[in-house]
Amino acid sequence: MIQVKVRNIGLDSITGSPIVMLANIDNEDEIYPIWIGVSEAEGIIIKQSGVETPRPLTYDLLKNIIEALGGEVKYVAIIDKKDNAYIAEVVIEKDGQEIKIDSRPSDAINIALRFDAPIYLEETVVQKVSLREIMEASQQQGTVQQNGEIAEKAETKTEVAQAEPEVDKELEEFRKMLENIKPEDFAIKPEDKKEGQ
Repeated sequence: MIQVKVRNIGLDSITGSPIVMLANIDNEDEIYPIWIGVSEAEGIIIKQSGVETPRPLTYDLLKNIIEALGGEVKYVAIIDKKDNAYIAEVVIEKDGQEIKIDSRPSDAINIALRFDAPIYLEETVVQKVSLREIMEASQQQGTVQQNGEIAEKAETKTEVAQAEPEVDKELEEFRKMLENIKPEDFAIKPEDKKEGQ
């Protein structure tokens, strides 16, 4: 397993789904993208931006509950993939014992961020993308990046690695789409909320 950190959040140009990009802390050119839900992406963005909420949100509430019960999150890990879904676990230490809780990666990452706990990843489970290779390919195509942000987000399109001929075209389209993404793009509009929520 390797230790990773949250690098940034992007959007899938095809599905519109948020993607959390995890970077290997020993080699930040190695990016491990994971598709997540909008509310989970919002949780990461809120924590990363340092926004204070008047009342505890869900992940802050979970942190409060764990601490009130005498536990502390030791680390979280993305350990497997089953039926096209990643499997993670939250490892809580309480009274000298480790308790492993099954989790979605997006929830585990949100909890880890609130405890400043390490995030680990089984590198054979999540497909790796090389930021350096993407930047070199972009330069070979004659695409000059005005700043590093577009190139940093481009690595999120790992699906194209399985379809070699389409790599250049899809990456270019993805770069264009990601150019102007802001955290507020993840906000849920009132009309999108279901009745009763």
